[in-house]
Amino acid sequence: MMTDTDPGSYSQILRWALQDSNDAAMASANWLAGDIDDDRPTVEELLDDPEAPLGNIEQAKGVFKTMRIVGETTADRRLGARLYAATIAAALVHHDTRISSQSDAAIERSLKALAEDGKMPSRLKRLASEALGKMA
Repeated sequence: MMTDTDPGSYSQILRWALQDSNDAAMASANWLAGDIDDDRPTVEELLDDPEAPLGNIEQAKGVFKTMRIVGETTADRRLGARLYAATIAAALVHHDTRISSQSDAAIERSLKALAEDGKMPSRLKRLASEALGKMA
């Protein structure tokens, strides 16, 4: 993790801001993912990496669960819900572990909504589809 005195920290912040400047909610989600796992600084990298530690995925689940409930805007809450589902998918696909106490029907609805959401990154939509296949 970079410190305020690290000269590279300012360029990292600028890259982060420019990368997601068109989607503030995803920019925030990526910032949170990078804070959870320094080696996987975006949501896609964290959740679509089979080597990502299960503990980091579980931590992301908690963060995105909060985002889906208390997000500032409807878009923030929708993204939080999709990313919450993506964490459940990542644990199922990469670790053969269920990290939710929700019913199968509720998880399947969430995964289907993620897989069909045209605004979500294709890697996460594919992950949701794979998780649905594992649940079948």
